[in-house]
Amino acid sequence: MRNYILAVVAVVAAWAQMWAGTKVSVNANWTFFDGREPDTAVRVDLPHTWNAADADDDIDGYYRGTGRYVKSLTLPETIAGKCVFLEFEGANQTTSLRVNGHEAGEHVGGYSAFVFDITPYVHPGQNEIEVTVDNSHNPDIAPLSADFTFFGGIYRDVFLEIEEPVHFSRSDYASSGVYVVTPEVADGKARATVYVLVDNFGDKAAKIAVDQRLVAPDGKVVARAEKKGTVAAGEKMSMTVFDYIVDNPALWSPDAPAQYSVETTITAGGRVVDTQTDRFGFRWFEFDPDRGFSLNGKPLKLMGTNRHQDFKDKGWALSDDYHLQDIRLIKDMGANFLRVSHYPQDPLLMDACDREGLITTVEIPVVNAVTESEAFLSNSLDMLREMIKQNFNRPSVVAWAYMNEVLLSIPYKEGDLAREHYLKEVKLQADTTNAVAKAIDPSRYTLLPCFGNLALYSRAGLLDSADIIGWNLYQGWYGGKFGDFDAFLDNFHAKFPSKPVIITEYGSDCDSRIHSDTPQMYDYSMEYTDLYQEHYLRAIAERRFVAGANLWNLNEFYSEARGNAVPHVNLKGIVTLDRRPKNTYWLYKANLAAEPFVQFANADWTRRTAQLDSTGSCRTEIKIYTNLPEVSLSINGGEPSTIVAEGGVARADVDLKPGANNLLAVAGGCAAAISIDLHGIPYHLDGTFTDISVLAGASRSFTDAATGVCWMPEQPYRAGSWGYVGGEPYTLKNWVGSLPASDVSILGTANDPLYQNARRGLDEFRFDVPDGDYALYLHWADLTKEEYQALVYELGNSALHEESDDCFDVAVNGVAVLPALDVRAEAGRQRPLDIRVDVTASDGRGVAVRFTPRRGQTFINAIRLVRK
Repeated sequence: MRNYILAVVAVVAAWAQMWAGTKVSVNANWTFFDGREPDTAVRVDLPHTWNAADADDDIDGYYRGTGRYVKSLTLPETIAGKCVFLEFEGANQTTSLRVNGHEAGEHVGGYSAFVFDITPYVHPGQNEIEVTVDNSHNPDIAPLSADFTFFGGIYRDVFLEIEEPVHFSRSDYASSGVYVVTPEVADGKARATVYVLVDNFGDKAAKIAVDQRLVAPDGKVVARAEKKGTVAAGEKMSMTVFDYIVDNPALWSPDAPAQYSVETTITAGGRVVDTQTDRFGFRWFEFDPDRGFSLNGKPLKLMGTNRHQDFKDKGWALSDDYHLQDIRLIKDMGANFLRVSHYPQDPLLMDACDREGLITTVEIPVVNAVTESEAFLSNSLDMLREMIKQNFNRPSVVAWAYMNEVLLSIPYKEGDLAREHYLKEVKLQADTTNAVAKAIDPSRYTLLPCFGNLALYSRAGLLDSADIIGWNLYQGWYGGKFGDFDAFLDNFHAKFPSKPVIITEYGSDCDSRIHSDTPQMYDYSMEYTDLYQEHYLRAIAERRFVAGANLWNLNEFYSEARGNAVPHVNLKGIVTLDRRPKNTYWLYKANLAAEPFVQFANADWTRRTAQLDSTGSCRTEIKIYTNLPEVSLSINGGEPSTIVAEGGVARADVDLKPGANNLLAVAGGCAAAISIDLHGIPYHLDGTFTDISVLAGASRSFTDAATGVCWMPEQPYRAGSWGYVGGEPYTLKNWVGSLPASDVSILGTANDPLYQNARRGLDEFRFDVPDGDYALYLHWADLTKEEYQALVYELGNSALHEESDDCFDVAVNGVAVLPALDVRAEAGRQRPLDIRVDVTASDGRGVAVRFTPRRGQTFINAIRLVRK
């Protein structure tokens, strides 16, 4: 370890001696002190978060407090007379820096870069750097609340930068100090104006020459200029302006993301003191309320996703490759649009959007609500300035956004005078934010994303604040029907015909382990989300006035307060937390991508359990995604059949047999294969029976990813077969009706869906199996909670508080095995109770599990029978 540390120090020292004006990461070998155990030192490398584990455990809440990072940094003698900076790409959410015991700076905000000038506090030799980060709730700092976890720590890269006293300014909200505007762009001619900001940290005025080259995407120099001037001692942000005319410019677009480079050199005292390259693109664009979006004079439907910066088991502490992977996923899907939400993200990700041709909107993290204080507004405006100035030159960015769903968490009740004052304050902050954005960058649009309460936003006057209104719409998920989505859009356009619109969010939660032949809202099945997305995709395509749409979300992401099928995770991602595509990803690729492809739906659902019919097979719908007009499908090498694709989906009903079913889809020279291992439950439970696993009270199936066990939905008892006798499926009541499954987190297991359904009040569960020895597995969980939290973003679908007091006897084949079973007393709330009973079936009686109530109702969550 010591040799490694010395090597890092040697690299930093050599770099400082040779190349002032560049920067190097100092991510390695920090000592971390967690605020929960302040005396315990842990070696960490950056990026780092202290919430990677506790944001996904069984304990409610996660640590929001301080963490301290300490590093010894050795600097060479050659730093004398130079300027030394530390740049942080992101630390959540307040950061304070001490260098050699001196307070060296503070920063508020968790999502943009910031730079500390540490020149006065460092010296040649060893220097101690101490960084304290705090992600505690602060009413003066956005976001106040949100449907995502606020991971604490230095979760992006940190750089050491050594500069000559005269250098490109780092003083303007951590921007590069070079700004490029393109006030005139057309096919035949374009104009670029470049503003260069220079700082002089020296104690004498400096005569400088600023030399600049404008380089085309093909590497040819198309213009060159030099300007001279004097920068006073201590002066910051001294401005030099260059103006260029470019004939026949290469235009930036998703299909041809051409970027020009501005290469700028500062010379002082007869030598080069700083050099820098900044990239930009020539393009022009428009959002029209009737015709939608156009780029470079051509209509272009914006279709893509949102993105949160989470990854499985890592939280936000992601190395560069994770960010780049997400951009590849979006581009490979055929998308051209990314809403960078709900906060500015890693600069490398934004670089990739410029390079790969993804059009973006970027927003500050004002989410759900504001605080009625000058400090809150001031901090929010500083976040806005950082966001715009740090991303000013990016050709990918077309709009700056703010105040996502800001009326979702109004802290006052209807009719309260304070509520009206609050709405006026929100309007004031919105208008102020918009004005500041326009003053900094009049060339781009502004965007205000709203949740689907048109009357409330209209009453608050917020529909007039920004250039574009974004709607986050979930009809058919958070209540309502799919068709309500269409009606909402048409109604808005009719009432506000002059306002451009983007669908900034839409989606439904789904767990790739859950499937259903009878999908319904809130069952988390892949099939329900398939229906939802197919409808929304058609509705968006049919409405030209909808300029663009962003799926919510690219990836599943952490949201600690959630329960549901995977606790602490929002499951609306079209890829999983570890980036495995779901069906929606392939649906959109089938409708957006140009390169031919074919892909089976539910490609990872390769082991299935199903009830066989009397012919010994199972009729199953097979879906294939493709952007080609038809697909050839064959099963187990049989004669292929041709299936016509509609809306990117080819559908066929096929008979699957027990065992391996090898399916091959071919279209336009592309091929996809899937092998489905079907575990068939005989129509009559004869000698071929081996095992059965049943979700009681459920109309959905669930696959245990670790063991491969497939749990199938229940059925009523049929002689010669199996099923329940008596009772009703458990449904969880909410403000708008009921949920088909519980939304509580089941503690101590990753298989929450195994326990989130139940059949209550049943008399018996029967299996008419052949004589023999069996292992019977009985699974229970008490689905009540001590406290129920209504989550604002659930829009009334959060569960109501329910209590039950159940005690019952369980007998197997007439033998009492669990007398007076009280599941809550035995296991506690929300905890599994798993019991195995060995049983012998004899005299043709099969296996019968009898439930007799003593208090309350009988119930069971899941049951499994295995032939030994």
